[in-house]
Amino acid sequence: MKRLFKKLTKAGNLVVMALAFSYQNTQAQSQDQKIDHLISQMSIEEKVGQMTQIDLNLLAVNGYQNTDGSLDKEKLKKAILEYKVGSVLNPVGRAYSVETWHKIITEIQDLAKKTPNKIPVIYGIDAVHGTTFTLNSTLFPHNLGLAATRNEDLAKQGGNITAREVRASGIRWNFSPVLDAGRQPLWSRFAETWGEDVYLTKQMGVATIKGMEGDGLKNPTAVASCMKHFIGYSAPRTGKDRTPAHIPDIILREYYLPQFKAAIEAGASTVMINSAEINGIPTHANEYLLKEVLRKELGFKGLVVTDWEDIIRLHNRHMIAASPKEAVKIAINAGIDMSMVPNDYSFFTYLTELVKEGQVSMETINASVKRILKLKYDLGLFDNPYPEKSAASLFNLPEYGAAALQASRESITLLKNETLGTSPVLPLKKNAKILLAGPGADNLPSLHGCWSYSWQGNNSKYYPSTTKTILQAIEEKTGKNNVTFYGSKEYNSEVNFATESIFKYASSFDFIVLCLGEDAYAEQPGAIDELALPANQLNLAKVAISTGKPVILIMTQGRPRVINTIVPGVKGIIQAYWPGTKGADAIADVLFGDYNPDGRLPFTYPAATGDLVLYDHKFTEKIQETAQGFEYNGYKPQWPFGFGLSYTTFEYSPIKVNKKEFTGNETVKISVEVKNSGQMNGKHTVELYSRDLFASVTPDNKRLRKFKKVAIKAGETVTIEFELDKNDLAFVNKKLETVTEPGEFELMIENQKVLISYK
Repeated sequence: MKRLFKKLTKAGNLVVMALAFSYQNTQAQSQDQKIDHLISQMSIEEKVGQMTQIDLNLLAVNGYQNTDGSLDKEKLKKAILEYKVGSVLNPVGRAYSVETWHKIITEIQDLAKKTPNKIPVIYGIDAVHGTTFTLNSTLFPHNLGLAATRNEDLAKQGGNITAREVRASGIRWNFSPVLDAGRQPLWSRFAETWGEDVYLTKQMGVATIKGMEGDGLKNPTAVASCMKHFIGYSAPRTGKDRTPAHIPDIILREYYLPQFKAAIEAGASTVMINSAEINGIPTHANEYLLKEVLRKELGFKGLVVTDWEDIIRLHNRHMIAASPKEAVKIAINAGIDMSMVPNDYSFFTYLTELVKEGQVSMETINASVKRILKLKYDLGLFDNPYPEKSAASLFNLPEYGAAALQASRESITLLKNETLGTSPVLPLKKNAKILLAGPGADNLPSLHGCWSYSWQGNNSKYYPSTTKTILQAIEEKTGKNNVTFYGSKEYNSEVNFATESIFKYASSFDFIVLCLGEDAYAEQPGAIDELALPANQLNLAKVAISTGKPVILIMTQGRPRVINTIVPGVKGIIQAYWPGTKGADAIADVLFGDYNPDGRLPFTYPAATGDLVLYDHKFTEKIQETAQGFEYNGYKPQWPFGFGLSYTTFEYSPIKVNKKEFTGNETVKISVEVKNSGQMNGKHTVELYSRDLFASVTPDNKRLRKFKKVAIKAGETVTIEFELDKNDLAFVNKKLETVTEPGEFELMIENQKVLISYK
């Protein structure tokens, strides 16, 4: 009887699954039919309008001077009724309240209902590390800091909270996350990357996408994500934003393509294209990359959107189109679906003409429009295009701040902790007398960086009144009588560098804490010609060191500024990245030992501006030829990729594997015991690396293959297990195929190594 019941239950389950699949398939077919029917009813102008995206400032009263979000009714009618605009994107100037956003979105959608086919407008926004353009939103550490946590759950949680607060603002499309590999530290968008490693970028990027989209796009806790910037955008030869990259196909496929492949497999809805050029071909005009690689090879079926003005720039910057109209023709025929125009209606005019002239086919237009309409259907915009009450109730919940605090804590990376007397200088005691100085000490933008309540993030007046500076967070720990600050809230004020005044009474203090690094910046305004920390900051540190007092550095920065001239003289260094809303609290928690730091560098921190060798370098980059012979010190960073100290210590047992040889689709199970041999509980990330001893293409020195973060109590030993198959050890060969060749591989976990063979 039991067997019969099990069989019936199993059969019943199969029927339910089949019906569910059939229902979903029917729903998809039904939606496709609706979209096809709608397209058949649309004029050429309506279709081209759907492919047009404009900036909100084009609709605003007083344009870029607008401060209250008020829209000009005639400008709005021109955009929606005359030009049939299908998408609007965020302004770069400032954040608005949730209520203002609701008013903006409602006005736009009200007018969209008066169009011939009542197609809703889709609004897109850059919510890069939280909901950038909504006042009082929760901002997380930038991706670079989140990568230091090595915690995929935090990345997913951050993605979901961002989605909730974006959706609460009435917006359903987020231009995030960045999946560009951060392998050029001069680049002014380095902070938006997950660092230099491919696997780390894949894991954290996919987790973020799942956080944004995983609840289902019609759900008020989800938004459409946008992978960016396909592809190679982060590798400009000069380090300057939107400038040319020279990337051979084998390098592109090894270090820049895998994360986009993983994101597509995870269900990312849209993709934004690289604003620059690769090997002399602007990506917006690169039919091979957009059609052959993105569409056919990777199987991406979603919407492809340009970045800011990138079609017209084929004419006026890249000089491959003799006219703006030709630029439109080239880009659309190369595979672009939507143009972020965004400041006029020229794209609409030119594309309409091109279609009527037969220079762009109706088949191409219909395919793009179908992808745009599908996204709008998927997001529920055809059901209800207005701000949702259920979403609005999810804005700025208390648990979001707690999540941001934990993310900031886990991101902070302790780089130096020198012994002072008989014990390490950090953590400090709360009754210590502290002299606090530096441009970042009482400054909010330098804790947040770009995309923080404005594009540049450098306007303090938009920050929530509850957000603390480092000074305020330290005062809460020590009391105001134990900390003295000399300086200004303005980052570049000369007062912050007046060493004679600042250190005049240094002998009265136990410690000097210097807050150095970078002010907020975004994109091209953040371009630098020198990776070293600015001279006035280095001088401030040198004078502090000369007082003889122990100096602690707190670095808030979007990229690794070189500090080799001051590292030997300071006793402790805390790398905080751009840690966001709760960054100051997290820094103070680490500084005084209320949190044990567990961040690991997601990039190689260079010791010199002319020595930018990455951790996964080739063996030949390690060899240095001298008059005396060869030395193997080519990789000599200030701190290597994966570095990060703790207030406790960890010991590793030898690595165990269940087999030394494997073949085909077999897997290898790897385990290692990790003991917290110190006196303090702590989290710790165990990282598994591999090295291909010999290959048909020069192998990397080592590659990160897996990581796992675990909490270990003082005195406790835990066993960490990993599993590898041949795909984890693969590389791109000279035929541009991703393969795993037979041979020996060295597996490395901390200071332990073991050899395995793939047959």
